[in-house]
Amino acid sequence: MPLITDIRPPGASRSQAKPGWRLVVLDDGRRLRVDAEQVTRHGLEPGEAVGPRLVAGLEARDAYLRARERALRLLAVRPRSVEELRQRLVQGRAGRDAVRAVIADLVGQGYLDDLAFARAWISHRSAAGPVAATRIRWELREKRVSAAVIDQAVREGFGAGPDLARTEEQSAIALVARRLPGYRHLPRDRQVRRLAALLGRRGFGQATIVRALRGLGRAEALEEADG
Repeated sequence: MPLITDIRPPGASRSQAKPGWRLVVLDDGRRLRVDAEQVTRHGLEPGEAVGPRLVAGLEARDAYLRARERALRLLAVRPRSVEELRQRLVQGRAGRDAVRAVIADLVGQGYLDDLAFARAWISHRSAAGPVAATRIRWELREKRVSAAVIDQAVREGFGAGPDLARTEEQSAIALVARRLPGYRHLPRDRQVRRLAALLGRRGFGQATIVRALRGLGRAEALEEADG
């Protein structure tokens, strides 16, 4: 059975130590992060031999704490969907049991909420300028948000059915009106190409692009530019 050679706060210095955590160092080289409460409960002390079952329990706790710490670091950079975070943790070689437990805890504590994430994503993307619901849907799918959650968030943010089509057209027209002054120096066909390309990058469909440019009296030029 391995022997405990040291028990100390993790981190290179006291300022880096995690409150309530301890690092249990074994003579076979393993360094396990555990809760201070576990140290007290199991009566762990340097020089003590630890049996296989206790070591397995300490290893499981260590895996959980490491996965949770990485999850919180990732969430500190930006919000993430449940499946996106799960994938990042697995890619970081966190054990699946630890990942499952961390995800469940973070969801229960409100750190992970796919609907809140989707709403925030729509708000953030819309703040940078009009963007098509189609593109938002694609982006949220890339973030591994479920279809049902995407549908709800898009309905809330853009409307549904005919309302969505009208909202997208109005957004496209607003974007064209805002950008058009910067293209006044260009020939008309280049203005149209630039505006159509801009709308395309924002995810608007061809029919919406044509309607938006028709609203500004440029549909004919678009059709000519498309050949």
